[in-house]
Amino acid sequence: MSRHQVLVPLVTPLDADAKVCRQSVKQLMHACGPLVDGFIPCLTSGEGWNLSLSQWTDMLEYALEFAGDTHRVVAGIELPTTRDVIDRCELAQALGAREIIVTSPFADGASQEQILEHYQAVHAHTPLDLLIYNESALSGNEKSFDTLLKIARLERVTGLKDSPSQGRTQAQVDRIRGEGVDYYIGWERELAGALVSDGNVVSLANLEPALCRVACRAQQPEVAGIVGRLNETFMLGEDDWYAHVKRELAARGVLRSALTTQEHPK
Repeated sequence: MSRHQVLVPLVTPLDADAKVCRQSVKQLMHACGPLVDGFIPCLTSGEGWNLSLSQWTDMLEYALEFAGDTHRVVAGIELPTTRDVIDRCELAQALGAREIIVTSPFADGASQEQILEHYQAVHAHTPLDLLIYNESALSGNEKSFDTLLKIARLERVTGLKDSPSQGRTQAQVDRIRGEGVDYYIGWERELAGALVSDGNVVSLANLEPALCRVACRAQQPEVAGIVGRLNETFMLGEDDWYAHVKRELAARGVLRSALTTQEHPK
């Protein structure tokens, strides 16, 4: 990569009828746009696992519309089975997406072989570029480092949003990058810390894109301290962190509503 990148895992603004608020999406993306490289709608910060099909479709369509030709848009897909993910990949492609980011299947205790087979199947069934999302809170499982390397070697895998339960070493990050895959920090607590990466994909970027841009560079303790304080202020470590982000964005006038999918179920 020529420079560090910030990709915003967008929250999903909802109106009183539980529809995606087009104007709020526009305002959020325009607020972040000058400071970031791209957007990821429908990922976990966007409550992607809990969106209806129409909510998911609208959010991706609006993101593609307002990003235009100037910013990347990576479609977030968080569904429980490989078949579900493949079907959603086809829809993403039909809507005009060029990249997707995918979790593991939702299964506590899924084997590493099952996780690898999931990514192999998705890769085989779509021509879109594929980013890996490594996490455990949603899927109930986590990829081993060896599994991550195997997935990274698939031809169209271009990036990894890494939110591991155990911290990475720089040697591990460098091995991932050595496979031609961009390594994105996925935890606010790691920003401006020890790891040299290709950028970050963190919920804080919805609120403070400029800070997230600055925090791409490693070993900045003062910046890390600022991030840490904001992490506490906005309660980004809570299970419903996205709700706190929405409330702050609504208070700033960026979103018209702070409603979540839990408050307005599909």
